Amino acid sequence: MNISTPTSPTLEATLRPLRPEDLSAVVELDRLSSGTSRRGYFEKRLQAALRKPREHLQYALTAPQGLIGFLLARRAGGEYGRPDEVVVLETIGVDLALRRHGLGQRMLAGLEQWMGAHAISNLVTQVDWRNHSMLKFLAGAGFRLAPRSILERSVERISHGFVDDEDLETMPPVVRSLKASDFDAVVRIDQRITGKDRSKYLTRKFDEVLNESAIEVSLIGEADGFPVAFAMARVDFGDFGHVEPSASLDTIGVDPRFARQGYGRSVLSQMIQNLAALHVERLETEVASESFALLRFLFDLGFGPSARLSFVRAV
Repeated sequence: MNISTPTSPTLEATLRPLRPEDLSAVVELDRLSSGTSRRGYFEKRLQAALRKPREHLQYALTAPQGLIGFLLARRAGGEYGRPDEVVVLETIGVDLALRRHGLGQRMLAGLEQWMGAHAISNLVTQVDWRNHSMLKFLAGAGFRLAPRSILERSVERISHGFVDDEDLETMPPVVRSLKASDFDAVVRIDQRITGKDRSKYLTRKFDEVLNESAIEVSLIGEADGFPVAFAMARVDFGDFGHVEPSASLDTIGVDPRFARQGYGRSVLSQMIQNLAALHVERLETEVASESFALLRFLFDLGFGPSARLSFVRAV
């Protein structure tokens, strides 16, 4: 897509798809803004877009002097219990010297043009409440607070104090890494929980956690050799402006026939211990405000409110 738009009397910018050869310019533009290099993160995201171009939306904004802005987004739907397909704005950046010329809005307009053509009506993102410049940008772009809570937990071992004694006797003897061959079992468990066939979403999620995450941390809990619980997370070093190692838990489930027996706690406890061994500092997740049972479960496991806020913009 090539769209030329005058953004000031002296500046004309062209919006086009991001290319592999743009990597160094994107990393440098981001470094000047964030104060740190996130090259590994951008390499991962560009590789993901090359593997699955229909799932990723990555734009470059160029001018005669070179790249002056970039935007990375992806299709999603099902993460954190969302029922509908959305587009997630992962990161956006503009040359510091050219801010306040509407360049960020220009990139959002290109993204929303694509969303309209694909009948996707909501654009979502996250931002730290202390990032005043980004909050101002989102407010000016028409975003509003989403009715969702972002929770986080420092990555420290969960003590047995978080689990009832009766649960300890029924914890699964095996908690292991998620494998591609677990797909059918996870689909069945998820269908028993939601009453829906979400195999399309889970196909994308398996691909993300097994192939796109910087570190494989997703787990399966077994009872008598059969999967009965799962937790799927990804570790990325850069999305939503992160500059420190963090993990995002976006799908967790326990077969209803094995509910309230400690399987979910056991899987999540093992995930946190694994993350600690990998020197990942924090595990976070996002929950709909009305999901009281899940909120209680997470609070019981030591999660608390994050400094990050969830935003949505209807397109």
